[in-house]
Amino acid sequence: MLAVLSMSAAVVLAFSGDARAAAIGDVMTGSIEIAARQIPLPAGDWTVVASGTNTLATGNPGAYGTIENAILARRADGRIDGLVEINVNRLPVADGWGTAADCNRTDGLATVAFYKTPVDGFCLFVVPTELGTADAPGPKTWNTVRPLIQETASPTAVWLTAGFRVSDRHDVLDVRYHLDPRPLGLTNLTVSDWSVEAVLAKPERFKAVNQLTAWGSLAAGPVEDGFRGAMTGRAAAASLPNAWEVAVPKEGTAPSADPLGRTSRSARLAALDELVESGAIAASDHAAYLKAIEDAPPPPTPDDYYRLLGAKVVSFNFFRVSVDYILAFVVTVNSLISGYITAAIVATHSVAQVFNDMWWDSYIQAQASAKSTVVDFVYIGVRREGVS
Repeated sequence: MLAVLSMSAAVVLAFSGDARAAAIGDVMTGSIEIAARQIPLPAGDWTVVASGTNTLATGNPGAYGTIENAILARRADGRIDGLVEINVNRLPVADGWGTAADCNRTDGLATVAFYKTPVDGFCLFVVPTELGTADAPGPKTWNTVRPLIQETASPTAVWLTAGFRVSDRHDVLDVRYHLDPRPLGLTNLTVSDWSVEAVLAKPERFKAVNQLTAWGSLAAGPVEDGFRGAMTGRAAAASLPNAWEVAVPKEGTAPSADPLGRTSRSARLAALDELVESGAIAASDHAAYLKAIEDAPPPPTPDDYYRLLGAKVVSFNFFRVSVDYILAFVVTVNSLISGYITAAIVATHSVAQVFNDMWWDSYIQAQASAKSTVVDFVYIGVRREGVS
């Protein structure tokens, strides 16, 4: 029981910077701060059930000091229904943290790379995690949490995990939200039951993955803000919605929920109101600022990019074909022969361009792979050879 852990309240998380120290048994709402990184929490009371240090399973980012590891749990209806697993570095490194293996998985239920460079990146992934079994592996801190899961009669073996990895040249935050799918009636399932093929064949599992992915897209903003220590005021106090209560937009429709985070429309409006109330912005200027926010165009989408790219390709080829035809006609003074020459040039150049693009794609991919290092920690429910 969580109450039993209150006797260990003297064990303090090794937080650095200006972070508020939190001890085992502390109950957190809204967010928790570790090593100057703020981690948003879903709605409810989250108890710090374990804290300590973690080890690397793969990769070597450099002199990172130690990896601070914390696990928070939420209890509902007499059982733990959610865990938050957090890993952050104590000391900054000089050349980035690479990426997590889950960000590159081809068999994951969902993977979203918000951005990725050789030295920084931000990704969301949704995977099944076998953490309800009696022998579920994990970091050292997991040894004190595993019995709490097993105290429940018939614990759910496989949970669903929405994870985030965000890093820059110096620091990293790896946070994984493990959620029991029992509220959706999904209990007696194995990891193979959560393969992509099995999920696509079962509407109830497909809906669960969609809900968790939609929740992840909402949570991404606060997670990135928290990594940069930018969650302040209302943002730090506000909880993330519960994943199983998030509405999934129908295919082809825009999301109905306003994205969370500092750049969302609602957050900017709230920040504007606070500036007016504090006197930093004159009330007479409020209408102008409000109009600027309302008139701001939406951020570009991949569809916008491909539409623009298609228009550029069409216009470039129109001018290129016209120039080729004019030059051929100047030389031959024959419209038919000029047409044949132009067609031959277009066909030859098109094939050459395809092979050139293929070569450059392979080259860029090889360069990115050479510079992209997978750096993973020991995670709850993840079995690795040679890692206890």
